[in-house]
Amino acid sequence: PIDLGSVAATAFTGVGSVAGGASREIELQCAGGTGGRLDVWVTLTDQTQPANRGERLTLTQDSTARGLALQLLHGNAVVSYGPDASGIGNPNQWSAGSTGNGTVRIPLTARYLQTEPTVHPGTANGLATFTLSYR
Repeated sequence: PIDLGSVAATAFTGVGSVAGGASREIELQCAGGTGGRLDVWVTLTDQTQPANRGERLTLTQDSTARGLALQLLHGNAVVSYGPDASGIGNPNQWSAGSTGNGTVRIPLTARYLQTEPTVHPGTANGLATFTLSYR
């Protein structure tokens, strides 16, 4: 989980503005390979709307906030969502670097995005999964 904590509705300045922010790493221990380095590719899937191919993570059904969505970033790039598949060329798949056997860290940042003229306070939860592909 990435806990964004509370953000005041007044922190938003209009549709498209962002507020809040927290970072977290996906940390994996890779083992059992041939000893060579492989490229690691990631696809994030929106579990509330799995067909989502945009940059906004849909709020879960139990969220009570309105007028906003969540965004995830890898570095400075906003992540778009894709299908839960590991095939080469999967839509919106992106490079997380390369690794051999050992620890892989994939840093992500989450933030709120205003999507409507008015933000209504409440809980704002999203659920995304990640699928890896190694080449």
